[in-house]
Amino acid sequence: MKTTMEFALKLFKLLLGSFLCAVLLLSGACSSKEDRKQSYFDRGMELYSQGNYTKARLEFKNVLQIDPKDADAYYMFGLLEEKEENWRKAFSLFFRAVELKPEHQDAQVHLGTIYVLAGETEKALEAAEAVLKITPDHSEALVLRGFALAKSGESNAAIEDVLSAFSIDPSNVEAASLLSALYADRGELDRAIRIASDSLQQHRDRVASYLLLARLHAKANDDKAVVQVLTDLIQSNPNELQHRLHLVSYYKEKGNAKLAKTVLKQAVKDLSDSEEAKLALVSYLKSNKDVVGAESLLSEYVAQNQDNQTFKIELAKHHISLNRQVEALQVLSDVINQADLSTDGLMARTLKASLLVKEGSTQEASQLIEEVLEADPKYKDALLVRAGIALVSDDPDRGIADLRTLLREDPGHVKAHRLKARSHLKKGEVELARQSLEDAVKAQPQETATNFELVQLLIQTGEFDDAEVVLQKMRRFAPKEISVLRGLGIVYLKQKNWSELLKIANTLQSEYEAEPLGYYYQGLVEQSNGRLEQSVESLTRSLELKPGAIDVLVALAKSYFGLKQVDEALNQVNQAVTADPKHYLAYNLLGEIHLSQNRLVEADEAFEHSLSINEKWPVPYRNLVKVRLMEGKQADAVAMLRRGFQNSLDPALGIELANAQDKLGRVDESKKIYQQILDKHPENMLAANNLAMILLRGEPNQAKQDQALKLVEGFSTSENPIVLDTLGWTHYKRGEMDKAISVLRRALRKNSKIPEIDYHLALAYEQIGDMDAAKTHLDAALASGKPFEGITEAKSLQARLQ
Repeated sequence: MKTTMEFALKLFKLLLGSFLCAVLLLSGACSSKEDRKQSYFDRGMELYSQGNYTKARLEFKNVLQIDPKDADAYYMFGLLEEKEENWRKAFSLFFRAVELKPEHQDAQVHLGTIYVLAGETEKALEAAEAVLKITPDHSEALVLRGFALAKSGESNAAIEDVLSAFSIDPSNVEAASLLSALYADRGELDRAIRIASDSLQQHRDRVASYLLLARLHAKANDDKAVVQVLTDLIQSNPNELQHRLHLVSYYKEKGNAKLAKTVLKQAVKDLSDSEEAKLALVSYLKSNKDVVGAESLLSEYVAQNQDNQTFKIELAKHHISLNRQVEALQVLSDVINQADLSTDGLMARTLKASLLVKEGSTQEASQLIEEVLEADPKYKDALLVRAGIALVSDDPDRGIADLRTLLREDPGHVKAHRLKARSHLKKGEVELARQSLEDAVKAQPQETATNFELVQLLIQTGEFDDAEVVLQKMRRFAPKEISVLRGLGIVYLKQKNWSELLKIANTLQSEYEAEPLGYYYQGLVEQSNGRLEQSVESLTRSLELKPGAIDVLVALAKSYFGLKQVDEALNQVNQAVTADPKHYLAYNLLGEIHLSQNRLVEADEAFEHSLSINEKWPVPYRNLVKVRLMEGKQADAVAMLRRGFQNSLDPALGIELANAQDKLGRVDESKKIYQQILDKHPENMLAANNLAMILLRGEPNQAKQDQALKLVEGFSTSENPIVLDTLGWTHYKRGEMDKAISVLRRALRKNSKIPEIDYHLALAYEQIGDMDAAKTHLDAALASGKPFEGITEAKSLQARLQ
């Protein structure tokens, strides 16, 4: 009975399905959607196998428009991106395929391979295990696991996996490549070469197999065999320039410039229509410092074909590299006139604009960039240049908007991330700047300049532990990079981590004998341990390697002071200024030594000498202010502050001057100086804070209240109790007591022991009628024993409340 009912139910469903299908077929909808999807996919696979990747991409795109959750289409898209070495996009697509279909074995293998290349071996092993759990004899997954194990240093286990893969599929070229590399690492070169050679015989169409065998022969110092393998590669496809460039690179590596040049000349002859071959020869000449020959050849190519804009653009780049801007601009203008808004024309406009920006002609540069972006709104180089113009024009917001557009199209564009970081810093957005630099490092983890820019930001913001983490990562991929050691030295010095600093000093001394920092760091460590005589010896050695180094002179002077040998300190600094009469840093140090001994005339003379060399450096002005105050000349000290601020435009000097003017009752002058600072440095929190407090004095009108709020509204994210107090005081003056109390309570929690905060809170609580709270905070303010603005009013209020 049960069987009969099941059969009837199945029959009903079948008839219902047939009926619905018949109805839908009348409108052409039943099964056609799935059929179209399959048709697009099959067509995409056919085009992919033919090497027509552009059209294949369109077919797979059609598949995803019909079914946005088709894992196979994402996988094929990933393969297309992999072909173009767009690893970030390929990773995202393989990841999506696996997300939709975890059992997709091919996607798991490709995803795992990218994980290995990125150093994420644990995730790669997880991907391999996910496949091997389903198919234990999956050769590609075994190779992946072997690859990950090899990267983790487990070579024996790696060889075991790769041998298993080899036994399952003797034609697996990745297995052969990895196995031969593993044997080579173990010193079994003959065995490695035999495996690689056998693999090449089976895969004559695979470039990587030629290159692997060539590398192994090179490791065995068999130059003749290397040349033969690379020559065979050229003969396998004589029209492929890249094959010839491999042989050029080998000759160059061996120092055989003549043969390298011969190969390139032959390439130009054989591939007569190839612009790339001609440019490769030019590039080679430049890399060998034959600048005249490279320029002559480029000029010849330009003369031979006046309509070829590529050679003209390369000639312009050549002029730019030699700082011959006029000639470069002339060539680029010629390209713009001939190429109009073609690809070459857009490139020439962008290059010309970047040159004009460097010369300060931002208006003309902007006009060119607007022409480019009108033709192609997503032209990356133009967006980058316009963002640079925005930065130098004090309009970072516009630049950030352009960079966001660029990064949506190309999330891995390192230059865009770095410029975006600088734009955020211009606005004082340190965390966003850090995020941009971290994104740049993610895009190119081993790009040294970007890592260093991140390190510099971390050091500037006092994040020394994070800076050390970045530098230690850099040390792993750039162990011979001296700047990494220098960076670690700076971090350990800031942390006063003397034991680690000494290790850096020892490494620098052992690996870089001519590097003065090794002895400088050793001298500082000895100084910190009170071994002053040894520190003098080390610092003197550092100074011999780099005469006049100001940091070393300062440290040496400190050690001499500790030894009560002031004359020796003066002698060292005098030697520095004698050797370099323009050494304004040393003259300032000379003045500071004299100042420490109350020799005011000599100090004055040395500071003025420093300023005669560099009048924009603010430090001697501060020192001269100290001299004037020690002489009891208050008015002259203020005059010196004014002179220093006018010449250096240093905001710290400006703030000192504004404070001085305010104390002298020249409030309008003080406000003017603060505003001048903020016009140039809108992120200067101290200037904004002080100006706001001036505006809020007495009974400020609505305009002053609004101006003060505009100055301090950005303080809400700060952890600084002083600026939080100013923000709370602004709300108090505006009658916004709830906001005032909330912010002032936050300021008080910072445990700053600033009596003004308690006083301002007392006033706010009084306004809302909470007299007990008002009395508590008022008592705390007055009990501190510290003077503060409003102390007289506070005492009167306390008396009233009691």
